[in-house]
Amino acid sequence: MNIAAIYHEAKSKYAYAYDKETVHIKIRTGKDEVDEIKLIYGDPFHYGPKEDEVNTSEWKADSSLGIPMLKEYSTGMHDYWFCEIKPKWKRAKYAFLIKNKDTKVIFGSREIIDLNTVDEKKRIYNLENFFNFPYVNHEDIYDAPEWVADTTWYQIFTERFSNGDSSINDENVLEWGSIDDVTNDMFFGGDLRGVINKLDYIKDMGFTGIYFTPIFQSPSSHKYDIEDYYKIDSHFGTNDTFKELVQEAHKRGIRIMLDAVFNHCGWRHPYWQDVVKNGRDSKYYDCFYINGDTVVNFPLDDNNDPDIDNMTYDNLVNFNYATFGFTPRMPKWNTDNELVKEHLMGAAKYWIEEYDIDGWRLDVSNEVSHEFWREFRKEVKGVKKDVVIIGENWDEAFPWLHSGQFDSTMNYDLLMPIWSFFGKNNNLHIKPSTFIEAVNRVLTTYPKNILKNMFNLVDSHDTERILTVCYENADKTNLAYLFQFTFPGTPSIYYGSEVGVNGNTDPNNRKCMVWDNDKHNDKIKNHLKTLINLRNTYKAFNSTELRWVDYDNEKEYLIYKKVSGEQELYIIMNNSNQELNITLPEQLMNKKVEDIYNQQEMNLSHEVVMEENSFLILRV
Repeated sequence: MNIAAIYHEAKSKYAYAYDKETVHIKIRTGKDEVDEIKLIYGDPFHYGPKEDEVNTSEWKADSSLGIPMLKEYSTGMHDYWFCEIKPKWKRAKYAFLIKNKDTKVIFGSREIIDLNTVDEKKRIYNLENFFNFPYVNHEDIYDAPEWVADTTWYQIFTERFSNGDSSINDENVLEWGSIDDVTNDMFFGGDLRGVINKLDYIKDMGFTGIYFTPIFQSPSSHKYDIEDYYKIDSHFGTNDTFKELVQEAHKRGIRIMLDAVFNHCGWRHPYWQDVVKNGRDSKYYDCFYINGDTVVNFPLDDNNDPDIDNMTYDNLVNFNYATFGFTPRMPKWNTDNELVKEHLMGAAKYWIEEYDIDGWRLDVSNEVSHEFWREFRKEVKGVKKDVVIIGENWDEAFPWLHSGQFDSTMNYDLLMPIWSFFGKNNNLHIKPSTFIEAVNRVLTTYPKNILKNMFNLVDSHDTERILTVCYENADKTNLAYLFQFTFPGTPSIYYGSEVGVNGNTDPNNRKCMVWDNDKHNDKIKNHLKTLINLRNTYKAFNSTELRWVDYDNEKEYLIYKKVSGEQELYIIMNNSNQELNITLPEQLMNKKVEDIYNQQEMNLSHEVVMEENSFLILRV
């Protein structure tokens, strides 16, 4: 047994309060090195008389023999074990009894005891060596709005979604959809009136939430260079237009989430322009991270904007102020500054108080301080308790999710293996076993109460379109969507991808939405409508209980199970480009099942024939 591979940490993602009565406990061991783990636990203050002894007492474990832990998931190097406990008095001391054929140890907080060489009874209940869960405080339990887990999001890049009011078009607006190879310098006239006009389409598809990329006043098509956080961009409409949109969306049961770009602002923001003009004499100087008296150390164009075309490499990496990336038009906010906090927090609350929005997606959230986000959460939840806060984190986000900051994050950790298995990721295609290990890393990174609210996506305004990732193959794309919808969390669809819009990464992923029904890919569109309906019908779709059943690396098929209470769904995927005869697992052999996707009964034998890039969703 490789003792060095064993890991547990108290009060962490390895030990957390799931709800007011339940604590989840996890431990990691070396892969295939441990046969059995039992958790020994009890209240740290619970002592009682010893058997057949007078005036003596001993610690009373809730289960003197320990409760079995489930080997839940495995990665390339480790196994992850799980159990849940319900401490009667909300306190728990615990240790792990770990066995394989040769070794039996107590894994505790201070030492690892080899029970083959010591008196087991004397050493096993040494509470000084037990981990501690001091108390299940309800204030510390992760708490996201109840509606989030049941939401299916639709992401809209407003400038390219629908032109509903030509009277407010930019003077350089192009004919809708007239150019396929788009750039971020192009304008096609998408606006909020266009979204209002298409709300019935969004509802008919089954979406119950809209996530907007930024819609505030700014000069670009993408609006991530904001100059006024309190004003809808004039080419999108007015604040009143937005209020109408929210009201009409709410009538249809659709929530609205806006994009909070609080890491940086745009070059033309008045605070920044005052600094450019007055330097250290500006009262906003400390609202940004500036080195010295000279703010701008690069050429400007005739409009006094950064002249990027005439900058040297040295200019681009040696600004006198902090920016988002190396983008001179996006100076970074000092979010520790009181003026900045007042300005940004005020905007966040303004759109909730005055327009009744339902959520904020936080741009570049991992580059802003944890302290700012803790204060942000208190401020916006104080205005509307069930507003959702979703961060943009491309890496592991647990530090932002367990300590009073976010309700969820964009799950790019899931997107990457989905791309690599069903399509290509940096021209890499992985086999089922590697896919399973990658997905297991996601499943073991986040507590179960967080997993069910993760913002799961397969593409976005920052990535290639999923159809392009999947070799322009609608069947493979549909497999990716199926896994997305059966993974715990709340799925998001990027506008246009549901009708087969393709495209490489930014800016080619920001094409105009196709509104000609004859040009829609109905195979994808109808598939998504069906998945949304199934997800709303079967709780197992969003269950955190995902169990791998079988796979074959050569044939490239995958079988897994989703469980919710008595409800069991088996998903079988043929991810190959050929027809397969797949031997069924024992639990499905010779069973009468329901094919819930096609709404028909099936009498199974010992195998099933599956067409290339096809799937089955079976209810036992």
